[in-house]
Amino acid sequence: MRPATFWTLFIVLVGLGCGFASAQVRYNVLYTFGTNGGTNDGWQPNGPLIVDGAGNMYGTTFFGGGNTSALCPDGCGTVFEISPAAGGGWTETVLHAFADGQDGLHPLSSLVFDAEGNLYGTTAGSLTECQAPNCGTVFELSPSPDSFWTETVLYSFAGPPDGAAPLDSLVFDADGNLYGTTVNGGADGGYGTVFELSPSSLPRGNWTESILYSFCQVGGVQECSDGAYPSAGVVLDSSGNLYGTTTNGGRAKFWGVAYELSPNFGGAWTETVLYEFEVKTGGAPEAGLSFDPEGNLYGTVFSGGLSGPHCSEENYPPYSIACGGAFRLTPKAGGGWSEGSFLFSGQDGGNPSSGLVVNGSSVYGTTLKGGGGYGTVFRITGKNEAALYSFCSRSNCEDGSSPDGITLDGDKLYGVAQLGGAYSQGVVFSIAP
Repeated sequence: MRPATFWTLFIVLVGLGCGFASAQVRYNVLYTFGTNGGTNDGWQPNGPLIVDGAGNMYGTTFFGGGNTSALCPDGCGTVFEISPAAGGGWTETVLHAFADGQDGLHPLSSLVFDAEGNLYGTTAGSLTECQAPNCGTVFELSPSPDSFWTETVLYSFAGPPDGAAPLDSLVFDADGNLYGTTVNGGADGGYGTVFELSPSSLPRGNWTESILYSFCQVGGVQECSDGAYPSAGVVLDSSGNLYGTTTNGGRAKFWGVAYELSPNFGGAWTETVLYEFEVKTGGAPEAGLSFDPEGNLYGTVFSGGLSGPHCSEENYPPYSIACGGAFRLTPKAGGGWSEGSFLFSGQDGGNPSSGLVVNGSSVYGTTLKGGGGYGTVFRITGKNEAALYSFCSRSNCEDGSSPDGITLDGDKLYGVAQLGGAYSQGVVFSIAP
């Protein structure tokens, strides 16, 4: 397939310093991390945010929180809430600051609610060593009537043959089980896992972890045809099948796969590779998948595709600079899936590392780089793509840089930029397209 045959590039640009935005887009910084002094309120927020019924938004930061140690000298990270203030503006509250003990450290994931309003997420663990409990955790935050939140570690990963380093969000099934991935660990050399956590029958009781699949079971370490290193989480369909991506593996070795895991009688799960990514149409997906009502799957690929200005300097051997793209996987009537892709050139965006939000005929997402060089928010509708906003459009990047994920709530988009802001610790922003 030739590049950009599914989504044809159509860029709407208006010059704004080193960046650009659609002429009708309204961009606002809702909160700048560092506002409360130092890094206690968080540093380097992760997206996408989640929103409750009252319009409060919740997310995590990788650093900050005030609990420093040899393992996390810049702070072990936070869970935070952003709430609209009565007189206008927004207020940030740290719900939990992680330490390098039993509660986990360095959350990278988005969060998920249960029906009772509890929050669930993961921490990645130590950046330098994997020794339990620093191989990553799954945690729960529970609110109390006095507005305090209590953190409970549901599970601590132990490394191979168990998983290690969960990097992305979790998903619930109808029975209250949680599913997620670890980018490392597993029974076959540490190429990552898909896991399930099942609650006990006792309130706030123990949770039981099961490894549903360990990657690199097919083709050996020289190939990993079934995929390797799932940095993204999974999504569920109505039949209980799980879908996700791996950053590496597949027959092209470096470019990753989209996969399905299906439950069998007796508790085993079967993995099926739906699509193997390649350099021409983009690969190395770092983000998960999203369904539309027709059962199509949408996602992003970090690299491969077109080369252009303001793209990643990372190399995926034997290829070099490329800007990645967005894709749709469509199930075929006779079996299998077909792929169509839109490829970024750099000017319109580059190197997306977060997933897509599907809203009717449009999909929304962010790129870490591209635009003026510091990332974009984009929209794809039919065959048209629009870069809605390009970051670092203000002096000293006070509007943020390196956006990470987007959330649609009503008629507005909300997100976080990992860096930039007045204190160079990241921002929460809104966009009215």
